[in-house]
Amino acid sequence: MNGIKMAWTNDTISDVVTHGARRALAGVSVALRVTLYAVLAVLRPFIVVALSALTLVGLAATLFYAVLVPGSHFPTGLVLVMSAASAVMIVLFYALMELLLPQ
Repeated sequence: MNGIKMAWTNDTISDVVTHGARRALAGVSVALRVTLYAVLAVLRPFIVVALSALTLVGLAATLFYAVLVPGSHFPTGLVLVMSAASAVMIVLFYALMELLLPQ
């Protein structure tokens, strides 16, 4: 009994409320993190397939118009930037999932 510290022995009411609020905030943040991870885990195949397709189609279109149709007004730079951005978004998506991974 001596090793157990009772909440009402030495703490004030504000200390008890602060401690309870911190524990509640920690619980809510864990619940949000796990929920967001679960949603992203379910959507992962669709997101990765869509971003991968966008990357590959952009690169293929750029290559097609740059090599086979050199006089066209195709926005090569813009499409290359979009393809690179979608590839970076795949990496950022996996980094976000790793960050949200429950321990």
